[in-house]
This record gives sequence, structure tokens and C-alpha cells, in this order.
Amino acid sequence: MKPCTSLSFLLALVSTTRAHIAITWPLPFRAAYNPNSVPAQIDYSITSPLNADGSNFPCKGYQVDMGTPAGASVATWDAGSQYNYSTGSGALHGGGSCQIALSYDKGTSFTVIHSYIGSCPIAFGQQFNFNVPSDAPAGNAMFAWVWYNVIGNREIYMDCASVTINAGSKRDAPSTAFKDRPSLFVANLNNGCTTVEGKEVVYPNPGPDVTKNQTVADDSGSFTGTCQPVKGIGAGADTAGSSSGSGSSAAASSPAAASVTSASSPATPASATTPLESATTPVASPVVAGSATTLATVYTTTAAASSSSAEATPTASAGAGSTGTSSGSGNSTSGGLTVNEDGECGGTFTCEGSIHGPCCSQWGWCGSTADYCATGCQAGFGQCGSSLNTTTPASSGSAPAPISASASVPVLVSATTPAGSSVTPVPDTVAASEPSDGVFTTALV
Repeated sequence: MKPCTSLSFLLALVSTTRAHIAITWPLPFRAAYNPNSVPAQIDYSITSPLNADGSNFPCKGYQVDMGTPAGASVATWDAGSQYNYSTGSGALHGGGSCQIALSYDKGTSFTVIHSYIGSCPIAFGQQFNFNVPSDAPAGNAMFAWVWYNVIGNREIYMDCASVTINAGSKRDAPSTAFKDRPSLFVANLNNGCTTVEGKEVVYPNPGPDVTKNQTVADDSGSFTGTCQPVKGIGAGADTAGSSSGSGSSAAASSPAAASVTSASSPATPASATTPLESATTPVASPVVAGSATTLATVYTTTAAASSSSAEATPTASAGAGSTGTSSGSGNSTSGGLTVNEDGECGGTFTCEGSIHGPCCSQWGWCGSTADYCATGCQAGFGQCGSSLNTTTPASSGSAPAPISASASVPVLVSATTPAGSSVTPVPDTVAASEPSDGVFTTALV
């Protein structure tokens, strides 16, 4: 495949939608870049967090696709071997902690196979290595990725994908049997516990395979309350829980340690089936029977239009003693809060003076329409009750700077589309929960 490097060409072909972070490999259910997705069911808000009431937990409800053409396997992994998953581009929220798990019962239960405490993710197009447990059952399985962010609203992000696990050639007895591995840690779903902003979640029971790459000096007390299972998922945990995983640091030589790599220095893929491509380092796309058309998805982070332009390259999360930094710089305000140029609000960020608009929505993003200024608007972090037009932000009097190649960090993800399938363009309308921090575009090339 020849990558399409003209951003303006892609933008001329497609519409856009706003982006937080989602996995780009393995291809998640109902993603626009998953060729198995049913066009009418594509989720153009794939990067959004789960509903706070847990109504679409797990997997945004898309686990129902397992066993259907839309839930066809996108990767085949051998038990006992090493692979990786990738995250895309968007609002990094200062990084955080992630867990990955396998489910063999269509999302009724999940078994954690690796926990990443800190620095997950802190760069665009980041890859994370993991080992499929040597005693993982063979068969159809569902891969799950769960992320708790450091900065911003107390949320939980989750994507799931269909995979196939083959019996491995080496069956060395693992230190912890697959059946004895923990269930997912579940918080922020109105289930009795909440993660603490400015801290990377330290899982009370991360399992035997752990990567620690913490950037916050003190992550103690990373969640409060007692976590109750949600829909039977999650073993339950409280602030007194202790970690049982032996773990490893990011610099350790343990084969279970993840490789944390910035977008400018992509890690060497652990498998030829990993489809992540940087703008300069292509790797193989997944093979799909009968493929004929190629789908390209370009994630782009847009610099804000202000006297102090946003950083094009993401900034790593918090240093010692701080609560973290965002990829966009902030300007101090009289109220002691700062304006985040990515458009985030809540915590230490306000929309007063933001080029994105003066209102802080219930989703923690600045804007100027009724979606941001009316129902759910957070008065403590900006104005509420008024609605400006969609092209004139309150503070600057002009629209944000147009997207340009010089103000973006593109990460290309490719996948092959079965012959005869079609891709529905991204709609022009933008969901209120997806703010102006970045865009992803989809096109046939």
C-alpha cells in the first residue's frame, strides 16, 4: 500500500469527527477503520468514554457482535507468544493506566493478561507489548482494552476486538494459571469507587504481568471508595487493596514488559499482523480474505488559533509533585485556573478565555453551542446559559485555525477491506461529547 501523505487531499474527500483516544490495533468493534463493521452501525464516536452510569459497559455494548460477520476475528495469536496493541491519536489526558484482558463468553467475564501502571498512553501511535498466557484457552476470544486517564473528568475508556487464540507450541507452566488471573478493575461507573485526578491508577490486583512506568511522584490513593462489580464484572476492590503482581519497569528486560515508544520512534512490531503505520515507518497490514480495497484512517491533532500556538507534539504527563500536563499549553487566569488549548475543562482547567468557547460541557470540553452551554454545563469552569454560533468562539471572535499539515501530527492506520464492501463517510455533524481537540478522517485510497 502506498500511504496517502496529502492531508488536504484526504480532507477534501471526507468529513471529520473529534477524537479522544481509542485503540487502532487490534481493530475494535464498529470502528470506521474495521472492514468488518456494518456501515449503518459504525461508531464515529469510538474514542468516547463509557457512559458514567455503566449502561454501555462492557465494550460500549458491542460485544453483541461476537459470532456475527461484524465480529469476525481481526487477529490470530498463539498462546505463549508476544504481540502488541496500539493506541491512536487525540487527547492524551496526561496518560494514565491501562489493562488488557480476554473474554471467552462474549463479555460476561474478563481475565486480565497485562496491566500497565503509568504512561498509558503518553504519545500518539504508541505500541504496548504483551504475552498471551501460555495456558490461554484456544478458540474465539474478545480482546478488551481499558484506560483510566490522569487529567480531566473521572472516566473509563474501553474498546474491544474479536481475536482468535491458537494453542501455543510451548506449554510451559505459567506462574499463575489463567483461571487464577484477576478480573478487570472497574471504577467510575457509579459503582462505589472513583479514580483520583492527577494520579495514575495503581491496580489493587494487576495480575502477574505488569509494566510500571509511573510519571507521577506519588500515586498512592489513586482511587477512593470500594469498587463493586458492574454487571458481574470486576472482583471488587477498596483503597486498602494491595498489588499482587510481581511487575516490571519499562526498562526491565522481562519478556512481559511493554515497550513504551513515542510516535517519532515506533517500536518494532512484535507481529507482522500489526497494522500500525507511522508517517515514515510502514508495517504490514492485517490480511483479510478477498481484500481488494484499502481503508485509510488519519488521526490529526490540530493546533489552536491563539497568540501562543499549541504544541504539535504531545507532552509527557506530570512530573514529580504535579498533577500532570496536557499536550496544549495553558494560560493563567484570575481565578487560578488555566485555559487548556486542547479545549479540556474541569479540575484545573477553565473555558473562560478559551478559543473553543466559554462553556464547559458535562463531558469536560469547551464550546459555544447549546450542547456545551445548556444542559449539563459546568458553571464553575466557564459560562453557562448562553449559546454562540458554531463558527465564532467567544474569546477570539474568529474561527479556530484551519487544519494544516504543519500544525498536525498524523498517524496513519491501514486495514484491508473485503471486496465489494463500502465505507460510509463520516457525518458532518460532530457529537457533543467529541470536542475540538483533534480529528480523525477516513477515506478510500
